Formats: sequence, structure tokens, C-alpha cells
Amino acid sequence: MTITDTTVETGDDPDFYLDLADARIVATEALLEAGENIADTIDARAMSCIYGDAGLGKTFSVLAALKEVAPDLVLLLQFRSRPTPRDIRMELFEALHLEGKPPAHPSEFDRLLKQSLARRPYVLVCDEAQQFSRECFEFVRHLWDTGRKKNRPAVMFVGGEECYKTLYNEPALASRIYIWQEFTPMEPDEVLKNIPLFHPVWASVPADLINFIDLEAGGGTFRMWSKITHHVLEGMKRRGLSEVDETIARWAVRRARPARPVRRDDDR
Repeated sequence: MTITDTTVETGDDPDFYLDLADARIVATEALLEAGENIADTIDARAMSCIYGDAGLGKTFSVLAALKEVAPDLVLLLQFRSRPTPRDIRMELFEALHLEGKPPAHPSEFDRLLKQSLARRPYVLVCDEAQQFSRECFEFVRHLWDTGRKKNRPAVMFVGGEECYKTLYNEPALASRIYIWQEFTPMEPDEVLKNIPLFHPVWASVPADLINFIDLEAGGGTFRMWSKITHHVLEGMKRRGLSEVDETIARWAVRRARPARPVRRDDDR
């Protein structure tokens, strides 16, 4: 990952929300901090936690920072719903490309995983970790906590507020977290600095219009700004526009955000 004063260049095209064409990774303070924290976590073979609300770019930043790490060393675990320790065992079995059938007994399975994880300097990324129960966190800690430092995988827990709460409220888990990083929405001055760098369509847009869009729908999050940008580009194409104006901005905002509920007399 090559960092300039304002943007980040990676070896591969980044996977932006909605596959937004011409978007660039912006070197925000949060992304730069995540890069440092991940590098330090890997060097220490430690466990760390990156957490915050949805849409703030946690996973995106982690994956961008991990571009320097060999792809076959990064074990990315993602679950659509709440996993069990057995689900994690099975995902690791597949991610490690282990041969044969998975062991039937948990103790045998765990021994195989520990031996396999100790063979190379793996980086285990547990994404959407707000889905993890205490038992799942404990299971990952168990895999990490055995053996010498040089044989441990580095572990990154990436998730929402529940991820933080579960780890923080369990002393045995919290005490093992090497670095905590909270992602928060961009402040208005950060939006004005970063959004014109994020996509060329915003490069010449007046600051007051960017402020309006962020206040109405952007919320300081790159996911919402990706959505708004996608709508703006589509609207400009349909109308034959070359620049963003207030009319197209308001149209994109109406499309991007949920409609505010109508208050009726019987709801009072």
C-alpha cells in the first residue's frame, strides 16, 4: 500500500460499495491509523479490535491495509448470521485448504487447527464480529493463546458496537486485546477535505453543497457517499449534465436516504 498526502494506491483495484467507478481510497486519519495498528498487530502476533457503526469503512480499511500481506496468509472469516465455534472450525478448515475430512471430535479438530495455524505467519481477520458470541471469541482466543508468540496468528476482530461490548465486558478477552480502534463518522471539515478526493465528480462542487448533502444524507460515512455518488452519476448521465448542481444533488439525496416517517394524529 503506497500512501501519498491524500490518497492510497494499492496493487489491485479496491472493491468499492456498488463497484463505484473512478472512486479512490482516501488517506483519512482513520485509514492511516488502521494501517499502523494492523502492522503493529502483525508484528506483535497479537489480537486487536477495530469497531464502529456500519458504513464507516472498517472492513474496507482493513482489507486495504492488508494489501501488503501475502493473500495466502490472510484468513478472512465472514458469517451472514451468528456463528458457532463449529462454524468457525469449518471455515478455518476450508481457508487453510486442509485435506481429508474434518475431524469429528472438537478436541481433535482444535489440535489440527492449532498445528496448521502455527506453520506460517497467518493473519486471521474476523469480520462482522458483532455476530460473535462470547463462546466464539473465547474459541478464537483459545486458538491464539496456545503456543509461543512466533507461532501465533495475528488476529483482527472487525465489527460493530456489540463486538466491542462483548470483548470489553469479558476481562479475560479484553486484557488480551493489544489495540482498540473506534471508527467514527467524518466531521464536517473532514468531509470537505476527503469527498472531493474520493471521486472526480465532487472535485469542483462548492463546499456549501457538499455540506448540505452530508447533513441531509451523507452522515460522514463513505458508504452513504458512495450511494449518493452512484445516484448523482446516473442522474447526470440521464440529464446530459457535466457538473453537479443543487437539483441533481437533492434528487440523489431523496433516492439515497430512507423517507422520514409521516406523523399522523393517531400516532401521537
